[in-house]
Amino acid sequence: MRFSVFIEENLDAIVAEWETFARTLLPAAKTLSGLALRDHCREILLAVVRDMETSQTEDERAAKSKQVALAPAASATIAAAHGAMRHLAGFELAQMVSEFRAMRASVLSLWRQSAESSTIAQAIEEIARFNEAIDQALGESVSRYSDDVTTFVSVIGHDLQGPLRAIEGSSEMLAKSEVEEKTRQEFLRRIGRSSRLMGHLIADLLEYARTGLTRGIAVARSPCDLRVACEEAVDVIQGIYPQLKFAQELSGDLQINADPPRIQQVLLNMLSTAVLHGDRNSIVSLNARGEADAVVLTVVSFGRPIPADVLQVLFEPLVRVPLAIPEPHMQPYTSLGLGLFIVRKIVIAHHGKITVDSSPATGTVFTIRLPRK
Repeated sequence: MRFSVFIEENLDAIVAEWETFARTLLPAAKTLSGLALRDHCREILLAVVRDMETSQTEDERAAKSKQVALAPAASATIAAAHGAMRHLAGFELAQMVSEFRAMRASVLSLWRQSAESSTIAQAIEEIARFNEAIDQALGESVSRYSDDVTTFVSVIGHDLQGPLRAIEGSSEMLAKSEVEEKTRQEFLRRIGRSSRLMGHLIADLLEYARTGLTRGIAVARSPCDLRVACEEAVDVIQGIYPQLKFAQELSGDLQINADPPRIQQVLLNMLSTAVLHGDRNSIVSLNARGEADAVVLTVVSFGRPIPADVLQVLFEPLVRVPLAIPEPHMQPYTSLGLGLFIVRKIVIAHHGKITVDSSPATGTVFTIRLPRK
C-alpha cells in the first residue's frame, strides 16, 4: 500500500493519537474540547497526502527541503491557521512543534505495524529512528530559541522599568506644593530625560523587529554635510546627560552622500555606548575627519575597557555589558543590546565599515569609515 493511501485510510487513528498527546501539553488543555485539541489535524494530514501525491522533480524536492523563507501564501495555509489557534490557546512554540513530531512518530509507528514484509518494517524502523534524531535536535533548538525570546522580552521590561520609575517618582514629587523651583526644574529635566530614553528604547526595538537578523536597513542617501549631523548628535546627547562632558572636533571636507538622520542615529548610539563604558569624570569625544576618499568618524571614551570576548560580539543583537552608571534614569538607551547592532546595519547600508578597540591606554574607540563613492 502506498504511504499516502495508508495515511488517508488511517486518519481517525492518527487524529485520535494527536488529540491524546495535545491534551498532555499544558494544564489548560485538559479543559479544552476534543474538537479544539484536534483543531486542524485532519486537514493538515490531508494536505500532506495531496502534497505526497503531487508529482515532483528532484530539483523541486531539493528546493522544498532546503527552503528557509516560506512564500507569502504560506501564511494562509491550514498549518498556519493551526499555529494561530495554538497561540491563542496558550501553547508555547516548543509545544506546538512537538505536536508535529508526535504526529510523524504515530504515523510511522502505525505504518511499521501494518507492514507485511520484515524487510519493509526494518526500513520503516530506520526511517523512524532517523526522524527521531532529527526531531530531537529540532526540539532542542526550538526550546533554546523560545527561552531566548522569553529572555529578550524580560530584558525589554527591565530596561523600560528604570526610566518609567524615574518618571513616576518625579511626578509624585512635583505634586507636592512645597517643592522649591530649583528642585522642580530638576524633576522636570529628569522626566524629559527618562521619556527620551524610553523613546529610544522603543525605537531600537521597532527597528530590530522591522529589519530582523538578516535584512538590511533602508537608507535614503543624498548630498549632505555630516558636520550638521555631528553637531546635532552631540547636542542631543548633552541634553540627555547634562552632567557629563562631551567634546567634538570636526576637520576637513565632511560633504558626502549619506542619510543624515540615519548617521545621527549611529552617532547617538555610539555616544551612548561611550557613556556606558566611560568614566563619568572623563570627556566623551566625537571626531569627524574628511579624507580624500572617505569620511572617518570616531567616538572615544576613557574608563573600564570592554572585555576582549565582548568586543568580538559587540555588534550582534542582545549583547549586554554591565553598566558603569548605576542610576536607572541615567542608563544609556543601548541597554537592550540592540543599539550597536542597528549601528552596524546602517553603516553596512552606506557601504562603510565599523571597528572598535578598547584598552586602558587608548580608551574605547569606535571608528566608522564611510566611503565617498
